Amino acid sequence: MALYLSAITMNDKKIYKILQQWFPELDFKKVPKESQRRDFSHFKAWMMTEKNKDHTRSYLVGLHPEHTLDSQIHQAAVLQDLAIDLDKAQFEIMQAVQPTLYHYDKHKDKIGKNYQVKEQVIEMILSKIYERLVAHHYRMLLIYADQYYWIAVPEHAEKLNKFCKKFEKQFKEEQLKIELFSISDCLQST
Repeated sequence: MALYLSAITMNDKKIYKILQQWFPELDFKKVPKESQRRDFSHFKAWMMTEKNKDHTRSYLVGLHPEHTLDSQIHQAAVLQDLAIDLDKAQFEIMQAVQPTLYHYDKHKDKIGKNYQVKEQVIEMILSKIYERLVAHHYRMLLIYADQYYWIAVPEHAEKLNKFCKKFEKQFKEEQLKIELFSISDCLQST
């Protein structure tokens, strides 16, 4: 029994260890205590490397369906490190989603309230971010939780699949889902 508990304890550190390999900045942070490792709120806090009044760096970036125009890309540590012009990126995101929002607002009586415009806008935002990441040999993991979260990760298909499986196992009780993001066929054709 003690050997089994020891294996569980070791396994629940694996996603943290993989992230520390991908992002050396996280290597300086202590892995959360055993009692906190399966709590997504502790995971979110651990993924943040710096937070102060004027500057935030996080390897986990949130995107809330009710606040779709706040992409929070300025917080993305990987985008900061790649020296991407985040103001320009935010402007381009706004330019891309405004026609969809305008069209929906103008025609929502005809379209209907069940149309998932927020979901479409989120996918457009994620696609714009993804385009920048792919250009720098990164991929995007998308987490479905209380809102959407994304992590920019280096291209290592084997490690990505392993990480996703371990992540879902780690947060099984919270019923979180994670997947490798890809641009939908609908968005690719526009």
